[in-house]
Amino acid sequence: MDQEKYNQLREQLIESAQWPSLYMFKFIIPNKDEKLEAVKAIFPSGTQFAFKTSKDLRFISITVKIKMQDADAVIAIYEQTKHIEGLLAL
Repeated sequence: MDQEKYNQLREQLIESAQWPSLYMFKFIIPNKDEKLEAVKAIFPSGTQFAFKTSKDLRFISITVKIKMQDADAVIAIYEQTKHIEGLLAL
């Protein structure tokens, strides 16, 4: 995401939620252990993840529901995922 999209998302999050709030992140990544571990490392230990593989086992969808303190904390998570090659944030 570029900075303009982050700003737009921040505004939408501020308007649509009362913080702190439960937020759901959804990602799709290539089915490789190092990519999965990179995503998991972004979140605090003890975070619950839900995983589902594609029919051909090439991709994994990851769902994370976590209490976030504010819109900026959500943006920070998305910024940390930028370096993971092949990751698609939904």
